[in-house]
Amino acid sequence: MKNILTFTLLLLAFSTFKSQQIGITSQYLLNDFSINPAVAGTKTYSPLSVSFRRQWTGIDEAPVTQNLMYHTSLGESSGFGGHVFNDASGPSRRTGFNTTFAYNIKTSKKTNLSFGLSGSLTQFSINRDRLITEIPNDIAIVNLNNSLIADCNFGIYWSGVRHFAGFSAYNLFENKTDITSLTSPITNTLNRVFYTYGGYNFKIGAIIELQPSMIIRTMNNIIQFDANLKLAVKNTYSLAISYRNKDAVAFIGGINLGTTTVGYSYDLGVSKMKTYSSGSHEIFLCYKLKKDNKSKTPWKSRNRVYSSNSLEN
Repeated sequence: MKNILTFTLLLLAFSTFKSQQIGITSQYLLNDFSINPAVAGTKTYSPLSVSFRRQWTGIDEAPVTQNLMYHTSLGESSGFGGHVFNDASGPSRRTGFNTTFAYNIKTSKKTNLSFGLSGSLTQFSINRDRLITEIPNDIAIVNLNNSLIADCNFGIYWSGVRHFAGFSAYNLFENKTDITSLTSPITNTLNRVFYTYGGYNFKIGAIIELQPSMIIRTMNNIIQFDANLKLAVKNTYSLAISYRNKDAVAFIGGINLGTTTVGYSYDLGVSKMKTYSSGSHEIFLCYKLKKDNKSKTPWKSRNRVYSSNSLEN
């Protein structure tokens, strides 16, 4: 049994570099900067956010992800942002940061088009002390290499009073890294990941908005999509449901308390993984900083004139 467990952990460690090269999130409905660098500087405030995700609760050594993000505008037509992340799965870990610059173009009185570019530096590592082998000093473990990888990401974001649409590409360089080489070179590519998404806000009465949206992820010719429906009340409370095909149904809630947004999501598995896991949990916290000190409008009043996506950050 111990050998089977050890073998499973090894597979999990190695597969993490292939499949979990970018941490999964269900909170992009509240934090679209997490999937598109072009969002930097497009809000009427400067969001500083943290998130914590525990995936596949009930499975030992399942992925745990933490994120720290911030972005703001630089002048009237540009934005800047940063993202620090830590993604651990069993004995493997992915830690790094992105720095982002975005350029915003006003395409009409009510619409904006933004282009974003970010550079990333990621440290991939495996804790050999957490791997147990039958053969002491097994070459398969001794020769595991920790790797520091630089790469680049790009995004486009178009938004208006009611609509939003975006496209982003991560790991543009597709750097090839030999993280599991024994005696011969093995190519392990940091694969490109593409996000295509969009949504529209329908006004229902004076205080309610209904937002259907969809996101498509593509990596290695594998396509996965999310279909989302979010209900917002008074630009303060939100409830959403998201279906990720062949994976999970996510239930998402958020509350906007003036300068602070709090979000929580629970992913209920629909794949074979549900037999072993009781679901995934994600917590999101965002503090909205002022962009400048010129406005004397109280924050509770200003909250009403945020974009229609006021619960997004």
